[in-house]
Amino acid sequence: MAATKGKADRKPAAKKTGAKLRKREPAITKQDALQIAQAYLADKGGAFGVSGVSDRVPEELVPFFASDSKGRDVLNDCWIVECSLDPFLVVDGGTMLIGISKKTGDILYAGILNLA
Repeated sequence: MAATKGKADRKPAAKKTGAKLRKREPAITKQDALQIAQAYLADKGGAFGVSGVSDRVPEELVPFFASDSKGRDVLNDCWIVECSLDPFLVVDGGTMLIGISKKTGDILYAGILNLA
């Protein structure tokens, strides 16, 4: 009698291993973003200095983007460079944020947030 095709003829399914999928690293590194921001700030006359680089908007600055969903969405896939005024300047101002795309290195956002 001829064998019929069915479950007996199938090869056993490959077992899944415990390997986790790694999150793809951004094309633009944190160090690259810092260099891009420093070059941008050098063109602005040196009034601002970099105070930090992060992969998200600092918690204390999130309320500034609460009503601006477009601005918030732009910053989702960016390195966020937080800049502060040079302490020797006698100028009232705020904090500058620069959003640098993790994919292209383009500056997608640059603005001063008045904290006063």
